[in-house]
Amino acid sequence: MISIRKLKKRFGKKQILKGLSLDVLEGEILVILGRSGVGKSVLLKQIIGLEKPDEGSVYVDGLPISELTQEELYKAVKNMGMLFQGAALFDSMTIFENTAFYLRQHPNPETLRCYTVQEIKKMVRLALRMVG
Repeated sequence: MISIRKLKKRFGKKQILKGLSLDVLEGEILVILGRSGVGKSVLLKQIIGLEKPDEGSVYVDGLPISELTQEELYKAVKNMGMLFQGAALFDSMTIFENTAFYLRQHPNPETLRCYTVQEIKKMVRLALRMVG
């Protein structure tokens, strides 16, 4: 379950999220629609912990996302992901290289060691098979 309470986020003088509250129940399917600039991506970044709110709270399965350590956050959101529309991929890289990018930049949060080339290949192939 995802529970959001009085979420606020501002970038400079632009208030993007203005006290949003929302519950998403387990098994529920939710679509977030809106014109450009209304905060759809900002909301998703708050939910998966890529950004911290200015005010308010985000809970995923009862865990306060913005208060977790990096290791706790990884465990809480490891089954979540976010893909931006449009030109969000590095156009100079293949799909495989784009998918592997994060793994090449960050160590395994459980062991704190860098992934080997073979580990990255295995994880990327699995991820790409999952999405067809």
